[in-house]
Amino acid sequence: MKSILLIFIFLPVLIFGQDFHYSQIDQSMSMINPATTSTFAGYERISLQHRNQWLGAGTQFMTSMGMMEFSIGKQARRTSAYSGIGVYFLNDIGGDSKFSIKTGGFTASGVLPLSKAHSISAGIQVGYSNRSADFSRLTFYNQWDGTQFDPNIDPSEVNGISSFSHLDAGIGIAYSYNKENENTLSASDLSVQGGLSLQHLNRPTLRYNSLVDDKLPMKLCIHANVRYGISPESNLEFSAAQFIQAKHFETIGGFFFRLKMKSASRVTAFVSDQFFVIGSYFRSTGAIIPSFFIDMGGFTIGLSYDYELGKITTMYKQSVEVSLKFNFGKKSIFESSKMR
Repeated sequence: MKSILLIFIFLPVLIFGQDFHYSQIDQSMSMINPATTSTFAGYERISLQHRNQWLGAGTQFMTSMGMMEFSIGKQARRTSAYSGIGVYFLNDIGGDSKFSIKTGGFTASGVLPLSKAHSISAGIQVGYSNRSADFSRLTFYNQWDGTQFDPNIDPSEVNGISSFSHLDAGIGIAYSYNKENENTLSASDLSVQGGLSLQHLNRPTLRYNSLVDDKLPMKLCIHANVRYGISPESNLEFSAAQFIQAKHFETIGGFFFRLKMKSASRVTAFVSDQFFVIGSYFRSTGAIIPSFFIDMGGFTIGLSYDYELGKITTMYKQSVEVSLKFNFGKKSIFESSKMR
């Protein structure tokens, strides 16, 4: 019976490579690839993201993340090299046993402009994680009294998962092209960002109990984001990411239409145009994910809804995800220099 319970406890963990899992990949890219830290238009940024997975499953699977990114030495037109630093916290918890992964750490990047429009960057990520679960919250077959499950019956089962912590590390490289270095495009303009990262570089040991001493496999991510200006008022956006971890392969892609609501202001604190964004992500495991975002230039809110299409739909069909971002766009909170 215990083996059956463990399968269900670790099912979401095994499926998603024992990592946090978001559909809105663009909103947490700095955690996926540390080389993208502080490569946005602006100086500092606060990002929040929350996912409630498999609504109606009878138990909760939730992932929450918070991150703040800082720029060091970034200039108005980004013609000289600068650095980025990010500090983050993530809490992933799921199942009746409250299996959780709590992680805190930082990312750091170095950005080198090759010209006014082209730049490359490299980054590192270091985190400290704690993993735990509570078997006392589970129900076992030997607690069945013939009529119902009685939680007062001692199942004679010890906690099969011990709490343990470990260090984690990752690296990444990225390339970006943006003629205007802004979050806006004119007709026929093109903006490109892509890169690759390698997470769990040190292959931390997973000591769930005295019988398990596994290594967490390294995880490769290849990602790209392309925006194309249809007109001064609208553009198209395509995002894609390929994750490879041991025998696990997952592809996430997204296609979006961005409609300008208001042009950038040179007087207020907002340096970017304001957009309404609508489209959908798609996951290779069998999910369509309608999404929309309201980008106010300095503040962005996003909402997505996963609808599962694969075999898992017999039990679980929907997940909801929300993201918030605040960008200190025109002036750094640490320096007197301005973007314009």
